[in-house]
Amino acid sequence: MSKASKIDLLTDHLIKIISETNGISLVDTLELAVMGDSKDDHPLVKKSLQEFKRLINDFQSNEVEIKTLLSHPVAIALGNFFKRFPKPYIEEHIHLTGSLSAEFIHPHLMKLLQGPDKEIYFNIINKVYGEGTAESIQTVEDVDHLVRLKEDEFFDRYLKILLLPKLILTTKEMHAEAAYHMASELYHKFNVGTIRLKFTLSRANQSADEQIPGLENLTEEDVVLGLYDGYMRFKKEFPSFDFVLSPCFRKEANFYDAANFPTKRDHFLHQVDAILGILDKHPFLIPHLCEVDTVGSERDLYRKGHFAEMQQGFRKLHFKGFKIRSHHGETWHTLKKGVQAVDNALNIWHIDTLEHGLSLGINPNYYFHSLYRRLVIENERGGKIKENSTDWKELMDMDWREYTDIREKLFKGIPLDEKEKREFVKVKFHTAREVEHYQHDVLNRMINKGVSLIALPSSNNKLTDSFEDYKDHPFSWWEKKGLKLGMGTDNYVTLNTNYIQELLILLFTDAENLKITKLLMVATGETRRPYLSQLLWKMRQT
Repeated sequence: MSKASKIDLLTDHLIKIISETNGISLVDTLELAVMGDSKDDHPLVKKSLQEFKRLINDFQSNEVEIKTLLSHPVAIALGNFFKRFPKPYIEEHIHLTGSLSAEFIHPHLMKLLQGPDKEIYFNIINKVYGEGTAESIQTVEDVDHLVRLKEDEFFDRYLKILLLPKLILTTKEMHAEAAYHMASELYHKFNVGTIRLKFTLSRANQSADEQIPGLENLTEEDVVLGLYDGYMRFKKEFPSFDFVLSPCFRKEANFYDAANFPTKRDHFLHQVDAILGILDKHPFLIPHLCEVDTVGSERDLYRKGHFAEMQQGFRKLHFKGFKIRSHHGETWHTLKKGVQAVDNALNIWHIDTLEHGLSLGINPNYYFHSLYRRLVIENERGGKIKENSTDWKELMDMDWREYTDIREKLFKGIPLDEKEKREFVKVKFHTAREVEHYQHDVLNRMINKGVSLIALPSSNNKLTDSFEDYKDHPFSWWEKKGLKLGMGTDNYVTLNTNYIQELLILLFTDAENLKITKLLMVATGETRRPYLSQLLWKMRQT
């Protein structure tokens, strides 16, 4: 039997089981699927199901990686199930720059690299990727290699390698082409019917690496109308498709147009007025341009004062009916500061949706005890703690009371005695307890206020070192706690993922408890369970 035909048989068999059991957990689904229906069930299908069932167990015990699961024929069949589901998915969190394929970027980039200003582009690209990189770009594969994050690269590098798409997105027409391309790719390949696009309204800033030719002529209106035109062109071909344009503002203090505005506050207010002016001039945009978001590194934005510069602008947008979304709880200096950042976004910016929110999903007791064990082992070996490292910052953020000498010994690599280790345990214990209380306080307020939380498993796993494995992602815990959830892919090309793969990752990481129907409810936004059951049954007939 060919691999293709085996996958087709697996797909049909899984659709039948899932529809007849109303989307129970993956473990239970596989158990029933292995049983089969009759003596005529194909033995190779049963063998694949049994093998995958064992792999799921091995994955839970850390004996295999998620890559092994995702490449298995049963995973491919489950992916087919999600692709065929009759109700398209809602992509709640996707950025423009990291979600354009190399096939789209390549021809437009080559025009720049072969044009009269090629030396300018060579210099920009080589600053980020290294000398000689720009000159060696020839094929689609060359571009694809550059726009994808490598296994040993993290958040700071990720922000830099979004460069190549930025180089070509300098006109209204190019934004329209990019929007149409994205809509077509997501709709046809990954069953995404609604896109909530994150895009930069103004890319003017003080960073030398971001001084891109042509940006000086690109207006906020060009960006919005270009994206709208591209999506509407696709919507005319596929009327069920829908989209929301969500302009993003960089949070970092130095990310503003210093050439034209004295402060970040002034530039932000200008952008707010620009959005409102665009809506006054083009009221047909109102159903699609109705929210904003903040992006960028948040490590240094956690105190109340850090939120003041953008507070007035968000207040103005709220009074005009806009919803406020924000990337927070993604990166932090210390876990407590990560929770604090979300807390202040809720209280000062009054956000309606939290993007990422990972600081609200890390188990403080596990987190701080892991830190304790790691540092004690290093201390016994005489290891010092590097100043301004994450461990150093966490220790500095703890309340040591009269035991600061223990902290200093840890910093200097001076071995602790048993009594000092016990005191260290107490300090980390009370720190974990306080952070845990803080987390639940913030989460409960989000539940009471109906603030949504958008989960991005691959983004969080690849861009932070907050959890070692996909199984540690808090999606299922958030779901059990009762949070209003959504999901997205962030920059799916850059992160080597896609919407279907994210669904599979979430399903595999809590194979015993997460019900397939519940995952479909989150992905589609559909809350009518009987209707979902009918859609599952309908899949048997297609």
